[in-house]
Amino acid sequence: MRNDTVKYKKNMKLFIWAASLTLFFAFIEILYGFISGSLMMMGDGVHMGSDAFSLILSLIATIMATKAATKNKTFGYKRFEPIAAFINGLTLIIIPIFIITEAVSRMIHPIDIIPNQMLIVGTIGLVINGIVGLILTKANSNLNVKSALLHVLADLFTSVSVVIAALGIKYFGATWLDPIGSILASLIIIAGGFKITKESLNILMEGTPKGYSVDEIEKLVKDVETNLTVNDIKVWCINEAEIFAAIHVNTTSENNNKLLNTIRKKIETNINIPAKNIYVNIN
Repeated sequence: MRNDTVKYKKNMKLFIWAASLTLFFAFIEILYGFISGSLMMMGDGVHMGSDAFSLILSLIATIMATKAATKNKTFGYKRFEPIAAFINGLTLIIIPIFIITEAVSRMIHPIDIIPNQMLIVGTIGLVINGIVGLILTKANSNLNVKSALLHVLADLFTSVSVVIAALGIKYFGATWLDPIGSILASLIIIAGGFKITKESLNILMEGTPKGYSVDEIEKLVKDVETNLTVNDIKVWCINEAEIFAAIHVNTTSENNNKLLNTIRKKIETNINIPAKNIYVNIN
């Protein structure tokens, strides 16, 4: 438990640094996006603003996860992490959709763009996003961290697109690169958002965690003894790291305690679910 607390405290500090840098540059990018007329820069600024929000949300989730379990919250507050990841995943889907809509409008009704300012701010954004991404790679990985890092990587990709588009507009007058770059970047961001949203939703719905099989657990339990019937098996998690299993069996065995310990030990050894997280009901 102490080791978990140390990991969470480390992640808190990293989230504070990442959120501060991201929020600062989001303001700069939106401001100069309006000045230069670049949709890609404004879109990236808005997206970075949402990233700052997602980093703050991840920070809150990390803080809440350190709170101890209570009689009313027997699993503690670690469920905040997949909740934060789910919200972050949704923003990675919703915001790019609005950017794509505006990009299509810009293709139909183009406006003048100032490429020099777009290039300068895009380059600074590339550096800032690179630093924030590097900060988050130092964090102890979980779905919450992954969702925040995906936001930052999406911004990093967009910053690269902004620089390329600015160079294309400056030297070749290719203003179409701005909306096209926005659309391509948005589609990549949406794909990542779907993945994070799907994984976090599975946790919130108490679905079987990825990499775990109910059928495999049932086979292991049946192998414990021949006169045993498996009535029900449930496998779920409260976050990526903490997996639980509930098993209901019928048996004619007279030594239930020994049977219970054998089942727990077998599952812990073969499936990598801690024995303390395995609940066995024997009738």
